[in-house]
Amino acid sequence: MPGKGNLNSRVLATLEEIDAIADAWRALEADCADPYGYFQTYDWCRNWVATFGDDGVHAPYIVTVWDGDLLVALWPRMVVQAAGIRRLETLGVPHTQYCSILVRPGPFNHGDLVRVLRAALRQSGCDVILSRAVLAGSTLEAVLGDKPVIKGSANVASMLDLSDFEHAEDYVEQLGKLQKRNRNRRRNHLARLGALSFEVVWPGDKNFDRLVERCVQMKRRWLTETGRLSAGFAMRSYDDFLAALPGRRDGMNGACLSVLRSGDRVVALELGFLHLGHYYAYVGGFDWDLRHLSPGKVQMDSTVAWLIEHGAQRYDLLINPAEYKASWTNSTVAVSSRAEALTWRGRFYASTWLPSLRPALKQFHGRIPALIDRTVSLLRPAACLLLYV
Repeated sequence: MPGKGNLNSRVLATLEEIDAIADAWRALEADCADPYGYFQTYDWCRNWVATFGDDGVHAPYIVTVWDGDLLVALWPRMVVQAAGIRRLETLGVPHTQYCSILVRPGPFNHGDLVRVLRAALRQSGCDVILSRAVLAGSTLEAVLGDKPVIKGSANVASMLDLSDFEHAEDYVEQLGKLQKRNRNRRRNHLARLGALSFEVVWPGDKNFDRLVERCVQMKRRWLTETGRLSAGFAMRSYDDFLAALPGRRDGMNGACLSVLRSGDRVVALELGFLHLGHYYAYVGGFDWDLRHLSPGKVQMDSTVAWLIEHGAQRYDLLINPAEYKASWTNSTVAVSSRAEALTWRGRFYASTWLPSLRPALKQFHGRIPALIDRTVSLLRPAACLLLYV
């Protein structure tokens, strides 16, 4: 699609088209040097499309902008059709955590670039363009500056800034007395089952795939035991997708797996991603039978120490605030979601379904167990009487 000046857009819709620009994509990543841009990297996006892109639900729609033969911008999107509404979503949702865009620094007219991008998006034939989890201060926030924020979408990403710590001991030293005591107590209690050991395993290690599968199993049990649902974990081949993500020990980049053992027993795991010194704590799991000993917290402590010793700048616990995140982090970044309606269906989805109907249904779903318990308690006397008769 021709654009303003020398800028032209091209949409990638197949794995073959994605592979054809692999070198240009990676060169753009390097020039952007965005530590928050892991979910827009070639490794993440290519692997996601290879695993889920042919399921008949998610159709890749990756917008690229070129200045001649130079790739100057890339925005990974996908078309999702459900309930009669076509949505142009962030590629990889629900697994992708941050919606972002890669834009090469340079003397490009911002207005021209935005117009080319938006023209390509409108050619998708979708009802609504959704950008979930846009980080405050990001390039994408500037691109979407005039698009309305979805009511109720305000969120934060919780992070531990590691840049002030030269060594792990520096980090421990700044903890409060109660924090130090609690962390030492947890380690000592867990060590009674066997000597504690910690390592970081990378793709290519003979045990990586097996340990990733174990991590996902631990997380799934936690979801079951706590009565939670996860759309991402419910998708077919999720384990295979995670195990296939590349990572490089020599470059401290990509997927890596924290492994905590007590004796020979794996008690906690965390799959994370390193990107330009930014670590994303993506999936954590622990031995549910040892939950009273908090092995997950001991693993997080060990992972933070390892990251500091290897020069990482941030430990990112991602979006959705939680009490445990507050105790592990010292900074936050605001996050919001934007929607642009292109049809009347899109207007209904963006103005009614997302801000009102969907939250109400989620709230009702969360109350179902309590409602069932209440109904059972009310019917129990009648059932007993009926059995007695």
